[in-house]
This record gives sequence, structure tokens and C-alpha cells, in this order.
Amino acid sequence: MFNRNKSVFLIGMAVVMLFVSSGCAKEKTDEEKLAEAIQKSIANSANKADASAKKEEPTVESKLAEISNFITGTIWNEGFVDISWYKSDGTSSTGKELDIDFTIDRLGKAMEKKAEYDAYIKGLDAKYDNVKQVWSKLSGETDNLYKQLKENKPQAKDKSYKFNTGLFEQYSKAFKDDVQALKKK
Repeated sequence: MFNRNKSVFLIGMAVVMLFVSSGCAKEKTDEEKLAEAIQKSIANSANKADASAKKEEPTVESKLAEISNFITGTIWNEGFVDISWYKSDGTSSTGKELDIDFTIDRLGKAMEKKAEYDAYIKGLDAKYDNVKQVWSKLSGETDNLYKQLKENKPQAKDKSYKFNTGLFEQYSKAFKDDVQALKKK
């Protein structure tokens, strides 16, 4: 749609330039007036397209949904669940080969992002106290599990290695449920 508008704009500009450069009349002809109207219309359309293309600030609810997805996708699916499978089966959760050092390193990068989310949630107003309370527990448990991995890396098929994600799963589910409840209000 935008490219078509751009083409029409350029054609309109060419028509206007043709009439202006020919100097055929001092008064504007109907064609010139039409070309100007087209040009203004295209310029207005382009301005509206530019305005709608600007990024809108996310709502608190959408930001919390982003954080919930991050916990599920990055921390859980790409981190803790794969590590849990690795220590018991020697593979990822999908049965594929797993580089434990790489997985822990990527989890470390995710923990940096989690720190940004910690600050964001801490700054929310009292309306979000329930979410903040659950996040506090979830964030703390995430830190505990990551610290354990850094201090004592699991070995493949080490059934004696204890990596209990029960509290993480409980808090993660509660956080997700609370965030979804906010979206319904």
C-alpha cells in the first residue's frame, strides 16, 4: 500500500514539475490543481503511515506478558528443563545432544535480562502487588537454581545430582496465571 502511494506521489510530482517547467500559464490549470490535490493526499497518507509505524509504549499488562513468556521460553524451555533432562538422560528435553556449558552460558545471558525485568517489576505501583509478590518468589528461586548450576555443574546421566525445579514451576505457573488475570480485567 505504501509503495503504491509512493508511486502515485512521484507521478503527481512529475506532472506538477512538467507544468511548472513548461510555464504554460500563470494561473493553475485544472490538471495542476488535481496534481496538487494528489500530492497533498499522498503526503498526508505518508505522514499517517509514519505516525502509525512509530513504536507505541507497551502497557504494563503487555510487558508482564512479555516477561511471563521470557520465563517460560528462555529460562524454563531453553534452560532448566533441558538441564533437568541432561542430568538424568544425558540429552536435551527433545532427546538431542546438549552442550551443558553452552546452555549454562546462554542461561547466564538470560539472567542479565531477568535483572532488567526485576527492576521493572519492582517499579510497578501498588495495583500490581500480587504480581510483584509472586515475581519476588519466582525471581529468587530462579537465582537459586542458576547459582547452583554455576557452582556445581551437572554431569550427563548423573542421577545423584539434585536439581529440584518444583518451586520454580509452582511460582512460574502462579506468575503466568496472575498476569493472564490482569489481561482479563
